[in-house]
Amino acid sequence: MSNIGSYEERLKNFDWSIAATELEYQDGDIINIGWYCSDRICRKGNADKVALYYKGFGGTEKKYTFNDVRLAGNTIGSLLKKTGVVNEDRVCLFMDRIPELYFSFLGILKIGAIVQPLFSAFGDESLFVRLENAQTRAIITQKKHLPKVRKIQDKLPFLEFIIVIDALDGKELKAKEIAFNLEKAVPVEDLDVFPTKAESPSVLHYTSGTTGQPKGVKHVHYSLISQYLTTKWVLDLQENDIYWCTADPGWVTGTS
Repeated sequence: MSNIGSYEERLKNFDWSIAATELEYQDGDIINIGWYCSDRICRKGNADKVALYYKGFGGTEKKYTFNDVRLAGNTIGSLLKKTGVVNEDRVCLFMDRIPELYFSFLGILKIGAIVQPLFSAFGDESLFVRLENAQTRAIITQKKHLPKVRKIQDKLPFLEFIIVIDALDGKELKAKEIAFNLEKAVPVEDLDVFPTKAESPSVLHYTSGTTGQPKGVKHVHYSLISQYLTTKWVLDLQENDIYWCTADPGWVTGTS
């Protein structure tokens, strides 16, 4: 049976409060997407359920539970806070589709900062335009993409922190670059989640720029309400389904 049931009945009686009720949200409450997508699920008794399957090049296969996701988000969020990132700072994700990208997404949201996911195949000029426009303060990336970032960083005075998630130590890094490896980091059990409200900014997506300058489109934490019903009714995802999104995380369908 589909989640939506009778389309005609749903249409006739539709109200966004349906999603709010199921998510136990009331107007004025704190609503933080990072917390909802990890901590809340664990508290609902699904901490040990698989949240993410990963298959990488070279035969790498891993799986992560919702508790793994929660801890990873906490650990990355804690690193960002210690580095100096505060709420509403823009933090760019410039990575391939690896687990750290999704964990970082939630960690950024948990501390109230704004996620700026960008297509990892962008050249340095496309990257520069979007980072300059957003006045991005931090970027999380991989060693393979560092040359692009280094090429433009001197032209970006707002870019203070470059976190490299696969750097084993700081010997190979330069000024502003921070080595970080999630597997070697001490997991952070507790993180003070920033009390974002409905209209607090969450994600900054950019248009492709095919008809002019790329434009930043700001999303808010309340978007969770519509995303929840889209997932439940439009995609009709059931509790034990496995969902694979083929879109790159740099685009709205690949993350939001």
